[in-house]
Amino acid sequence: MVIKTMQTTRLITQILLRNSSKLNSIRYQGTAANSSKWQILGAVCVTRPPVVCPPMDPMELKYSQMLSAIEQENSYKSQHEIRHEEDLIRAELLKIGDTDDVDLDEVTKQTAVEFVDAANDELKRFSFTSSTTDVDVSGDLSSLNRALERSLCLVVKQKLGEDHRWVLPQGAWNPGETLRQTCERVVKESCGSNMRIRILSNAPCGFYKYKYPKQIRQEGYCGAKVFFYRGQIVNKDTELNYSSDITDHAWLTQDELDSRLQKSYAESVAQFLISDK
Repeated sequence: MVIKTMQTTRLITQILLRNSSKLNSIRYQGTAANSSKWQILGAVCVTRPPVVCPPMDPMELKYSQMLSAIEQENSYKSQHEIRHEEDLIRAELLKIGDTDDVDLDEVTKQTAVEFVDAANDELKRFSFTSSTTDVDVSGDLSSLNRALERSLCLVVKQKLGEDHRWVLPQGAWNPGETLRQTCERVVKESCGSNMRIRILSNAPCGFYKYKYPKQIRQEGYCGAKVFFYRGQIVNKDTELNYSSDITDHAWLTQDELDSRLQKSYAESVAQFLISDK
C-alpha cells in the first residue's frame, strides 16, 4: 500500500512538473511576443530645391559647348544672321554705286553689326548678383534664404523619450491611415498648417529602425520602425510654428546633415538622397 502511494505521488509530481514547464514556455512566448512589438512611424524629408543654377564643372561645361556646336551646325539661319547678310549685300551695292536695288530707308536703320556692338556694350555694364546672401554671411541655418545653389533638407530637434534629438519631422502612424497620410499629418502637426509641402510618392523611399530604452518602453513597444517619404516645400516664404515636442529647426545641405543627425540615422537618410555636388 505504501509502495503504491509513493508511485502515485511520483506520477502526480511528474505531471505537475511537465505542466509547469509548458506554462513557463507559454508565458515566455507571450512576453517575447509583446517585447518584439514595433511602433510604426512616418517621417518626411522636406526639401527645398536649388534656387539658382550652380556653376558648371569642367565636364558639364565641355558637354554644353558640344551641344551648342551641334545645334548651331544643324539649325537654320536666325533672323539676325539673315539681316547681317542683307546688310553686307547693301554695302557692296552702295560701294559700286548701284543704288537702284537698295532701299535707302533700310540703310539708315541700325545694322546687325551695330546691334551686336550695342549689345556687347550693355553686357559689359551688367554685373551678376552674388549667390551668397546675408543669411549665408550670418550663418543662420533656420532660414530658407541660404545656400541658393544647393538643395536643403529640413531637420527638427524633436523630443524622443526623455531627450531631444535632431531628426526629420516624424510621428506615429494611426490605424486607418496610409503612411502617406501619416506624413502629411505629421508635417502639419510638427511645422504648422501654414507650411505646405508636396509628397513626391505614395511609397516610402527609405527605412530606419531603432530600439527604445527599457525605462521608456510603453504599450509593449520595443522600438520604432521609421518609414521615410520625400517631399518638397511649396511656399518658401512661410514661418514654422513648432509643436510642443519640437524646440528648434534647421535647413541643412546634405554635407551638413552628418553634423546634426545620429550617424546610423544619417546613413539611412543618405541612401535615398541624390548628391547635388
